[in-house]
Amino acid sequence: MDGFREELALSKRDLLNEPLRRFFALFQDELSVDDHMEFFANHTESGGETFLRMETYTTEKLSRVIMEEYAVRSDLRGNVIVATPKPTNNVPFFFFQLGGKEDRSIAVLDISPTQADIDYTPLIPVYEQYSKTLGLGPTKVDWMKKTCSPYLLSCQYEELDDELFIEAMCEYFKVWVEHFYRPGKVLHDESDIERAANAIYKFKYVLHHHDPAYKIFAKSWGKTVADAFVYLECADEPAYRPPEGEEARVKIWNNPDLNVQWTAGAQLVILAAPEAEQATLREAVERQVAAAGFGIITPALLERYR
Repeated sequence: MDGFREELALSKRDLLNEPLRRFFALFQDELSVDDHMEFFANHTESGGETFLRMETYTTEKLSRVIMEEYAVRSDLRGNVIVATPKPTNNVPFFFFQLGGKEDRSIAVLDISPTQADIDYTPLIPVYEQYSKTLGLGPTKVDWMKKTCSPYLLSCQYEELDDELFIEAMCEYFKVWVEHFYRPGKVLHDESDIERAANAIYKFKYVLHHHDPAYKIFAKSWGKTVADAFVYLECADEPAYRPPEGEEARVKIWNNPDLNVQWTAGAQLVILAAPEAEQATLREAVERQVAAAGFGIITPALLERYR
């Protein structure tokens, strides 16, 4: 197995572009090659090339580590890195995206919490340094606020020093490894595990609900291939599946004051109640769910708190 690991590391020197190569070099010793998958899909037409190359790994404390390179019609290109914790470990998400077109960048960098009591003290000076040098203020994207930390770095189709943002990624990642990942302990309290699982599911749900990638890839490669892409990213528990049928047509409720998001399945249950009762039911459930430390209302939580 050591020989395979060395061969894999050597292959990455040629296959991975700069941000993925930097990440892999920093974390490769933690990545399990016993559970390693690669996915590639490509479609070329008159509008250009749409492709996705994805690799996934696991670690002792992470259910999935995702590394992606993508292009949309040869116009929009970028990379994504997501480190998803296991619900049984007190570890936050690590999330990075850098892409764009011409002189406009899309960039996201965050350490997203799965427990309410996370101590971000080690991250604050790094955030202050790079938010200033990169010229990045609070995010302008409302949906990111549903799952992000107070120390999110992001921009949407703005000018950005990409090399400096990759440097920031490396520094955020070092903080994540040293202060969150390595010290992250196993959770034994069932309520803590349940809240962590809810936070992980919320992250997956919010990201994929707002990310246009699934629709773009389904159009380019067909629904079956796009479903395979989402499955590889989100099959680990708590698993996420793209909504279908009536659930796919629901305009999802969100309470920004309580930072509580609904799932389509739970929302449809409320919408099936008499119209005069819906607002009262919704408000009561949102208050109870938020008070219990949950951030997304699933059908199971709705049944508990209705």
